[in-house]
Amino acid sequence: MRQNRFLVLAATGAVLALTAACGADSTADNGAGSRQGLKTVAMQLPDAKVRAGWPKRDVASGLAQGMRLPLEKYMLGYPDVVDVENAKDVVKTTCMKRLGFSFTPRLMGSQPAVSYNEMNMERRYGITDPAKAAAHGFAVAQDTDGPSQADQEAELAREDQESSAEGWDKAMNETCIPEANQKVGVLFAEDPVGDLAGQSLEATRSQPVVQRALSSWSSCMAGRGHQVKSLNDAEGRFAQPSRTGVRPEKAEVSLATDDVACKSTTGLVSTWYTAETAYQNKLITSHKQQLEAAKVHDALLLKKARAVLASVSTAR
Repeated sequence: MRQNRFLVLAATGAVLALTAACGADSTADNGAGSRQGLKTVAMQLPDAKVRAGWPKRDVASGLAQGMRLPLEKYMLGYPDVVDVENAKDVVKTTCMKRLGFSFTPRLMGSQPAVSYNEMNMERRYGITDPAKAAAHGFAVAQDTDGPSQADQEAELAREDQESSAEGWDKAMNETCIPEANQKVGVLFAEDPVGDLAGQSLEATRSQPVVQRALSSWSSCMAGRGHQVKSLNDAEGRFAQPSRTGVRPEKAEVSLATDDVACKSTTGLVSTWYTAETAYQNKLITSHKQQLEAAKVHDALLLKKARAVLASVSTAR
């Protein structure tokens, strides 16, 4: 489930780094990162056109179309995560400028993430969309119009030069990251929702009704000439993040399309989804206080983040 989080939060080719420094809250403020101070920062935040390309809350097609599990109501969506991370970068940029350093972050959200939230519903039970299987095999259908290799290398070189100034690391790690944590907050300092979602997937996998569906799926695949024992066995033969956007081989398309067809024939996705829905409802009942506390934490996080972003947008 931790891996699913990075699938949600990562734009193509750039995984969000959650460092130990980012995970430590600070109450230090020094009075210099005020709302007024943030107005001096000019950043090109994701606009409506960019946001339109982000993953949507509901799965639009395939066997998982319209499916939403109970724990999702406690999860942050990708737009929320983008707002929090970008707001923290605004604070860090202002802070570093105040201390005499340059910090020009590559703001999050310029390229779409893989899924809307940690549940990764479209791929929770493996590949589920026949059209995407036929077009992309097991690879994620992703926007490939990102920076060229040369542009990425130039950006890394610029970042290295920027952070090479004497005292830069100390200023960032000891002052500006704590200041951003204090003014906005920390994403996933604890993640009871994600932990319970991971527990749910594994616990229901072993339920007899799901095991029978998985066995039927495996038999269906064998009947189509594919000897695969598990969903991971099927996808693991071809699915590699680095191959996103590359035209898949015929063998991959054949395996992927048969995978989805057998899930449809055996009802694997709907069976597992039904089992998980019931299991998650029980988890919500038994962990209600913890989940509600997490929801309050996230609401405050978003309120602070959007206040910061609003102060930036008024300056542009």
